Amino acid sequence: MIRIGIDYYPEHWERSMWEEDAARMAALGTHVVRIGEFAWSRMEPRDGEFHFDWLDDAIEVLSSHNMKIILGTPTCCPPMWLYQAHPDTLRWERDGKPTDTGIRGHRCLTSPTFRKYAGRIVGEMARRYAGKPEIFAWQLDNELDSNQCTCPACRAAFRSWLKEKYGTLDVLNKAWGNEVWSGEISDWEQIQPLLGRGNCPNWYNPAWLLDYERFCAQSTADFVQFQCDMIRSFDPQAVITTNACFPQHMPDFHREFAPLDVASYDNYPPILLPEDPEEPYSNAFALDFVRGFKRKNFWIMEQLGGPMGCWAPISPAMEPGMLEGYALQAVAHGADLLSFFRWRTSRTGAEMFCHGLLDHNNVPNRRLKELEQLCRRLEKLPGLGDTTVHSQVAMLYSADQEFALKNQEQSKGFAYWTQLRRFHDACMNLGVDLDVIEEHASLEGYKVVIVPTHFITEPEVVARLEDFAGKGGAVVVTCRSGVKDKNGNCILGQELPTLFRNLCGCHVTEYDAIGPAVQNLVVERGGDYKITGWCDLIEPDTAQVLARYQGRFYGGTPAITKNQFGAGTAYYVGTIGERAMYRTLLIEIFRGNDIPHMLLPQGVESSSRVGEDGRYQFFFNNTVHGQNLRLDGQKVHLQPFEMRILTPQGTWA
Repeated sequence: MIRIGIDYYPEHWERSMWEEDAARMAALGTHVVRIGEFAWSRMEPRDGEFHFDWLDDAIEVLSSHNMKIILGTPTCCPPMWLYQAHPDTLRWERDGKPTDTGIRGHRCLTSPTFRKYAGRIVGEMARRYAGKPEIFAWQLDNELDSNQCTCPACRAAFRSWLKEKYGTLDVLNKAWGNEVWSGEISDWEQIQPLLGRGNCPNWYNPAWLLDYERFCAQSTADFVQFQCDMIRSFDPQAVITTNACFPQHMPDFHREFAPLDVASYDNYPPILLPEDPEEPYSNAFALDFVRGFKRKNFWIMEQLGGPMGCWAPISPAMEPGMLEGYALQAVAHGADLLSFFRWRTSRTGAEMFCHGLLDHNNVPNRRLKELEQLCRRLEKLPGLGDTTVHSQVAMLYSADQEFALKNQEQSKGFAYWTQLRRFHDACMNLGVDLDVIEEHASLEGYKVVIVPTHFITEPEVVARLEDFAGKGGAVVVTCRSGVKDKNGNCILGQELPTLFRNLCGCHVTEYDAIGPAVQNLVVERGGDYKITGWCDLIEPDTAQVLARYQGRFYGGTPAITKNQFGAGTAYYVGTIGERAMYRTLLIEIFRGNDIPHMLLPQGVESSSRVGEDGRYQFFFNNTVHGQNLRLDGQKVHLQPFEMRILTPQGTWA
């Protein structure tokens, strides 16, 4: 069963409204309601004075309508009395000053004082609600980002983390390359978080920055573990998650979710689609990325329920079919629970124009009717919840690449996610499911592994890829791979792609960081394509040439190669191309590795979930205009944002 949930904030509404709200939610077909994650000041209005009666009442009202509770810990929003009494709980910004208290998220996850108070409120909640049948699961905090705090506690913790990692300053100085610019450190107290005006770290030592990013991400992961341990000390059987988003400061999601039972995500696909036809905008990438956190089905804690309007001006209205289509897109990629944000649009606060399912007028609207239609549709597919995504293609992700490339941009506009998304976009458009997995994860069961921009390179990862290819698999490596070692320093004495050279059967003689400039290449069996961002000038060792550059002084130089490696193959893609280039390349790779695929119109996605009863195949028109496709010789028409589901019985659901 695919569960439907609603995000509800009983503390925002008069007690007299709860019963009617609960009845209306239940009538829709709601299974779970998420509450509590922002309500610390209601739970503890003054230091040590706990008020849970209102929360007990809300749980009773909702559960009386046969709905379970996802209970959030409120540590994202400490009450103002805590900040006033204990300023050391505040996060400090990159300028080395405490942040101005605003609405939420201004706490330091490392602060011993904050840990004390956060542990107390979580412990009080766990003691009160542990083992209660009404509680379906716990959600920790809210949309955790990497704890990039520069307060005294974090400075001390950063030094301790470095002491544990390196042992001595001599080892640290060597690892960081501190001989440059007289950066050698002679006392641990000289080590500070890297401060600066704005968000431009380019002048700092990249190796220092990389370790700082790792430390910040570890701080967030430690905070998750801290809350998990607190809840499980009262309820060892508790199901615990937290809701991921993709913030400016990305955490290491695989570390963060390691102690959790299920991955969750706040899913806000674009309401206004980009005009640029080359921009891969589909949230399918984010969904597959989240599924890779635990390598199993996941939950949506916040599913788009209305026009957005908080961090930016109010968005346009949602297109007809968008609410249902985007929800089913999440299901198609492995979501087993969809909790819609939110029941009713807030009448106060920063999110008063971040619309929920109901507007301020409280009158049923077309969004609510669309949700009701979705609920009825899913009720007819009870077996869908017993299925999951089975992929023959994987893409490696590493938090280190995100950290390193964010802090040292390789050319104007160059971004790690650009290449990740473009490969993923091509897979979806070819109807091929793809797992986004951590770089050290098992490769067993896959036929193709894509390795975009593996900037920070570990020999163990390369050895596993060589073993995979040697046994018959196909590996795809792209430009800016093999550039740095695990310390964040450039690999010396080897031509790029350094550790990948033997696998890829080629080397780079020179590169051209072309940034936003547009050039062309010719694929020998696939036409001409525009390229941008980066150009590796490749010389084959044992590889054959698949594509060559046009123009500039290196016209005719290889840009993409293919190398036979043992029983398998390795491809090297030395540039960043338009969407069609990736599609052409992957068609050849999929054909050569017996991976079924199809040619879908641009913007139409296909994915599948498989179980004991067979395969559910999803076809989603993620565009604002109608699309036609041919399936087994039959014409299938898709309205804008329509999802068609082909059941194991061969019928459309």
